[in-house]
This record gives sequence, C-alpha cells and structure tokens, in this order.
Amino acid sequence: MEIPKNIKDEIWDFCRLNDISNIDEFMIKMLKQGFTAEKYGSTPVPTIKEKIVEIEKIVEVEKIVEVIKEVPTEKEVYITDDKQTKDLAKKMKKIQDESNVYKKKVDVLQKQLDETLGKLDVEKNKKKTDLYGEWFNNRGKLCIGIYTC
Repeated sequence: MEIPKNIKDEIWDFCRLNDISNIDEFMIKMLKQGFTAEKYGSTPVPTIKEKIVEIEKIVEVEKIVEVIKEVPTEKEVYITDDKQTKDLAKKMKKIQDESNVYKKKVDVLQKQLDETLGKLDVEKNKKKTDLYGEWFNNRGKLCIGIYTC
C-alpha cells in the first residue's frame, strides 16, 4: 500500500518531535485505531435523562471542635555580652583567691587564740604567790603554811 508523501512527511515530523524511534510500529498502531473507530464508530454518547427527586434526610452529627488557645507566657531572656562575662569571671576568680587568703588568715588567728587560751589555763591553774611568797588559792583566799586551802 502506498502512503501519500505529504502524510508520510507529517508522520515523520511528528515522530521526530515526540522522540518515537520505531516509525513503522507507530504507523500500524495508528492504522488499527483509525479502523476500529470507523468499524465501531466513535465513542457512543448516551442520552441522559435528568430527573430531579427531592429526598429529605435528617442526619444527626456530633461535631467535636478542637479549640487551640494561645496562652502568653512571660520568659526572662538574658542577653549577655562576652566581654562582660569574661570580666565577671575574672572578678569571681579574684574574689575566690581573696577568700582563700582570708580563710588562711582566720586559721592562723584561730591557732593563736587556741594557744593563748591554753597558756591562760596553765597560768590559771598555777599557784599564785605575791611579792612576799604567800600564795593564794583559785578563789583568791590566802593560804599560809603547809596546809592546803
């Protein structure tokens, strides 16, 4: 069967534009589709008769509605400066060092106080004598001779 040159050129152009590589198969497929349409006719169009029927249907629907509320919250936001943070860190370090020095001084003073209190107890328990060699008991009573007061 001979195909007219102008139809054949149109098919070739169509196949090139749509990247169809097997032109012979494409031509056979189109021939079958055209023959089927001629044989059976184009798509049948059914006649539709519209009939309006009113139906009243009552349906109870329970509708659950989720309400999203925005609750404002107050939050403190601290904005820091790296320079200030470093300065505060240095000051804290300095204060800690000073605190350690003062703790050492307090410890030294506490030891001195303990030693002084110990010496005081020793002196308190010694026999007390006056310029003439007379001694007094702890209550301040004068003791004379070998008798103990």
